[in-house]
Amino acid sequence: MNIYNLLKLNRAIRSNRLKLLLIFMAQLLNRRYYSVRIDPIFACNLRCLMCYFSKSRKAQPKTFSKVELELLAKNLFGNALQVMVGCGAEPTIHPDFIYIVELAKRHNVPHVGIVTNGQLLSKNDLITLSSAGLNELTLSVHATQKETYENFMVGAKWEKLIGLLENIKTLKDDSKIAFSIRMNFTANPDNIQELEQFFDVFGSYPIDTLQVRPIMEIGGAYFKPFSGESISLYNRVIESLRTTCKKHGITLLANTQNPSSQQKSNPVIAQTYKYVSPQVVVDNNFRWKTETYRQFLKRTGWHKALLKSIFSIRLSNSSTDLAERYGGQYDVL
Repeated sequence: MNIYNLLKLNRAIRSNRLKLLLIFMAQLLNRRYYSVRIDPIFACNLRCLMCYFSKSRKAQPKTFSKVELELLAKNLFGNALQVMVGCGAEPTIHPDFIYIVELAKRHNVPHVGIVTNGQLLSKNDLITLSSAGLNELTLSVHATQKETYENFMVGAKWEKLIGLLENIKTLKDDSKIAFSIRMNFTANPDNIQELEQFFDVFGSYPIDTLQVRPIMEIGGAYFKPFSGESISLYNRVIESLRTTCKKHGITLLANTQNPSSQQKSNPVIAQTYKYVSPQVVVDNNFRWKTETYRQFLKRTGWHKALLKSIFSIRLSNSSTDLAERYGGQYDVL
């Protein structure tokens, strides 16, 4: 399944009311419709300046055991269209991060990915992940130059990133790994211009998707929003990337409207995005060790509540909601 084709379909449907009705029908017919984002441990090996781990939030030592991961998969993955390992933390520090991929594929989840800074991934990990059925590896890379990369991604080493990309290239050439590669670039006024050199630096590596996410205020040690001239620069860089990515056959995910805007709540997101960590599994009322998610929805009157919201509450139209959770909050170019 190509998740990016789903994003394009999502953009074609303008009505949130219709989207919620389709979600209702998918749940009623026991179809897959939501994305599970799981942090198996809420901690990180880095202290990136734009991330809350650099200032406002502390790591939590509690982790999921292997038995708990199996219960999660059994009771939550049944209607998952996508499982992403890694959301707000670094999944590769958990000893069983690859096992989560195996579990998702065992439960026939169509699209399984990992979001990581890549600093701890070995060549053998890449091979094992591919064998486990990984569909996409997303690497967080917020610069194209060593000094900027190590400045924003505190604790990371540029040489390790390049070594990882070289391993990926070699293994791809030898047909030992099959998953796709997405590069995630969180842009700010101090690193946006480096994107103009993206293909000079990374063009020789087998990258399938480039995601450009404007900086958001999430409690990191660094926050500088786009404004004035930096917005014009951002737009110029994105337009240049649009052309270059098309030339290289790379999917570009980018905000083409206002890089200074902050993410807003959306009723479709609430129904399609299921966050999981050792601190909370989707909802505090979800008895995830003893009931399935479908049973939870039935027990809590979800069907009646959603129908009421569809037909009695005015819903704004938006074409970015699924993209916010499946591929970033931006256009698929």
